[in-house]
Amino acid sequence: MRLRFNKNATEIIKNSEFSIKSFPYTLNEETILEIGMGKGKMLSEMAKQHPELNYIGIEKYSTPALSALKKINALEIKNMKILIGEANNILEYFNGKCKVIWLTFSDPWPKKRHYKRRLTYKTFLEIYKKILTENGVIYFKSDNDSLYEFTLEQLLEINANIIYKTNDLHASNYLEENFFTDYEEKFKNIGKKINFIAFNFNK
Repeated sequence: MRLRFNKNATEIIKNSEFSIKSFPYTLNEETILEIGMGKGKMLSEMAKQHPELNYIGIEKYSTPALSALKKINALEIKNMKILIGEANNILEYFNGKCKVIWLTFSDPWPKKRHYKRRLTYKTFLEIYKKILTENGVIYFKSDNDSLYEFTLEQLLEINANIIYKTNDLHASNYLEENFFTDYEEKFKNIGKKINFIAFNFNK
């Protein structure tokens, strides 16, 4: 169900202790970053399960990000931060490097003229490369088959290392833990297969 726009969401998040307010924010090897966090279901559950790690969710829209903030408070999480912002500004937001980046159910931008907006277009991949540790990994999940194929093409174009790929994540055993996003849970319930790629930039 689509969230109703909350005009106060941005201000509420900015005033929260869980909002990143000063930049650049320093990443480290204990940082897990999700780009396009949405309502924060996956990231908040990961943060609850692993208090020894630090989690950051980037979300373009404040209304779903406010839902993530509510989850942080409800779960009494202390190791998760929220950033309202755009993926193409990541190098302005952060210094240092993180060991894991998640790209979860990103907008597929299906029209051909919008392909450069896809978060797995090569210019975005080059940005992620700059904030990923040498042995770091990027995980991609999507219900969109065309975006999955496009992502594989882009990874090959920049000579990325595809560690694992499948068009049926829930039938695989690659991940020891797989925390569901809201979209993923919905798709699993109707039997929709989920595409998944694990990759890095070490050849």
